[in-house]
Amino acid sequence: MDGERPAYPGRVNALLPFGARLARLLEHRAMSATALAQAAGIPAGRLDAVLASGQHDKAGAQPDKADGQPQLDEGGGQPDDDLLRRLGPALGLHTSDLFLFAGRTVPDDLAPAQVRRRVNGVVTTHAKLVHTKPAAAARLRRFVDELPVRPVRRTEPFPSDRLGTSPGGILWRLLANRNMRVKAGALMFVGGGPYLSDSTYVMACWGRIPLKESYLNAFARTVGIPVGDLAALLGLRAAETPWSADFSMLPWNVSWPSASVELAWAARRLDDDQIREAVRYAVALDSDTSA
Repeated sequence: MDGERPAYPGRVNALLPFGARLARLLEHRAMSATALAQAAGIPAGRLDAVLASGQHDKAGAQPDKADGQPQLDEGGGQPDDDLLRRLGPALGLHTSDLFLFAGRTVPDDLAPAQVRRRVNGVVTTHAKLVHTKPAAAARLRRFVDELPVRPVRRTEPFPSDRLGTSPGGILWRLLANRNMRVKAGALMFVGGGPYLSDSTYVMACWGRIPLKESYLNAFARTVGIPVGDLAALLGLRAAETPWSADFSMLPWNVSWPSASVELAWAARRLDDDQIREAVRYAVALDSDTSA
C-alpha cells in the first residue's frame, strides 16, 4: 500500500527487552500485573522483576539509544522456563510462542516436529477449501487429526536459525513453530496479506526492507495472534487492517479462515512422511470436482 507507515523500520538486531514488551501487552489489554500474576499462579514479585527490566521504556514510544534504535534485549530480569510455562496459558498464548517472544530456546516437549518438509501446502489448500469446499476442508482436518503420533527425538535445538534477535526474526520463528516457511501463499490465503513475492516478506523479516503494518497484520492472522498483542510483544506500534480479498488479490470473496490457523497448529506434530501424505490428500480434495 502506497504511503503505508512501517511498523518496524529499524535494523535487524534491534529489540526492546522482554519485560518492556510484556508491559506493553498488559497495557494494550488493560490488564494489571497483579491480575496476570494471579492468573499464572505466581507471586507478584516474581513477575515484577521481569517487568522492571523494561522500565526504561515506560513512555512506550521513544528509543533510548543515541543512534535512534531501541535498546537491545541484553538479559536483566529474564524469565526462567517455569515462569514462561505459567505465563503462556495465563496470557492465552501458546507457551512455545512465548518462549520465542522471550528470545529463548523452546524446550523439546513444546517444540514442533523436526522435519525437512513444511506444512504450507496443507494449510494454504485448506484455506482455499474453507471457502470453496467446506466439507472437503473438514475432511482434510480429520485426516490430519487421525494421523498417528510418531514422536521423533530432536537432534538440534529450536530455533536454530541465524536470524539474531529482532521483531522480524521472531515473526520468522513463529511460522517455523508451526513448521511453516515464510511464503506469500500462506500470508495471503491465511493472513490476508498483500499480493507480494516470497522474497519481499523474507526481506521484511531480515530487516532489509521496512516491516509494514499490512505485513504484520498478515503474520498475526496466519499465526492466530491478535495484531495488537503481536505488535506489543514485538515492541512495535501497529493498527489492525481489515481483511480484504481485493487487497490480497484472492480469486474469491473471503473472510479470515481461522480454521486453517488451527489446522496449522495441529499439523506441527507431523513427520516428513505424514506431511507428504497430507499434501497429497489436500491436492486430491482440491482437484476433486465432485467434492
